[in-house]
Amino acid sequence: MSMGKFIVDKESANKAKETISDTLASKKWPKFENAVTENPFYHPKPKRIKKLKTGTSFPPGTYRYKDEPLRVVYYPNKKTRIVYPLAAGTSTNIPYKKKSKR
Repeated sequence: MSMGKFIVDKESANKAKETISDTLASKKWPKFENAVTENPFYHPKPKRIKKLKTGTSFPPGTYRYKDEPLRVVYYPNKKTRIVYPLAAGTSTNIPYKKKSKR
C-alpha cells in the first residue's frame, strides 16, 4: 500500500453527495474523489483546491474543492489519511460562502 494515497470517508461522502441537487455537479464527484485521494491540499489547476479561512462555520483546516458547478468542503486528516467531505453543492447553495450584505 502506498503511503501517498488518502481515502475518502464513505459515510460522510454519501451524506455530502445527497445534498447535491445539480446533475452536472453530481457527475463531477468522481473527479473530486480522484483529486483529493492524490493530494487533498494541492491541485495543479489554480484555485481548484483552497484552504478555507477561519471564521466559516467549518473547523480549522477545512478545504474547498471547486470544479464548476461542483463545490465540496472537506476536512483532510493528515494522521489517518482520510478525507471527510463535510458539504457539497453548487456555487449558489454551498454553505461556506459568506453572503455579501448588498
